[in-house]
Amino acid sequence: MLNIKTIKNVLVTDESKDGFCFRSSCSQSLSQKELASEMADWNSSFTEADYLGMLSVMENIVVKYLAKGYSVELPFGTLRANATGTCANIQDGFTLGSGNHTLGFLFNANEATTANVKAKLEYKQLPPDITGEAKLYRVTALNDDASESTNLSVSKGKTLRLHGRNLTFDITDENQGVFLENESGLTRLSVYNRRGTNVVDSPVPSELAAGSYNVSIVTKPGNTYFTANIDSVVTVA
Repeated sequence: MLNIKTIKNVLVTDESKDGFCFRSSCSQSLSQKELASEMADWNSSFTEADYLGMLSVMENIVVKYLAKGYSVELPFGTLRANATGTCANIQDGFTLGSGNHTLGFLFNANEATTANVKAKLEYKQLPPDITGEAKLYRVTALNDDASESTNLSVSKGKTLRLHGRNLTFDITDENQGVFLENESGLTRLSVYNRRGTNVVDSPVPSELAAGSYNVSIVTKPGNTYFTANIDSVVTVA
């Protein structure tokens, strides 16, 4: 059974796009031995051991040609190696095992396999997690060299960095965002240098009155607003 869950699409930056997407997982797996057994039961004169031997030979040959840079066509699709990673300059080359330079694999099912699986697919929709709920773990202030400080006695214009989970919010919704609060009321920060799922950067407004402020963030991953608070006090000079 293919398990499918609806989750928040954290990559969406265009309001015209849907804000949620699907993530799937498999509830069971089929081992190579089980595959060979299934093949042997398929009106075949070959035994499970025969099929295990065939699969072993196929594996060796496929690996041989993948390592040579071939795209290998299998009965159900095409498999090839794929280099991934990053580098600082366009002149830099790929060096397997250096930094984040690594090797992955890409598989593309052929049309017949795709059509057959679609026609026979067994799947179940799982209930969504209520949890796109935001969590705040810590607040820091950014120094001039971009390092982080736990000293939250800051001047106006200083950038605050919030670390947490599910911090994505709609900047056009005035009910969402980072808020500073004291006895004088609530101030929503309107400028953001960084808005990520786990990190949000926002400078202290120049018009903010001096004083001590509690920090919170409000998000709306679905139809419900969530407020995440933290026991950190920002003191603005």
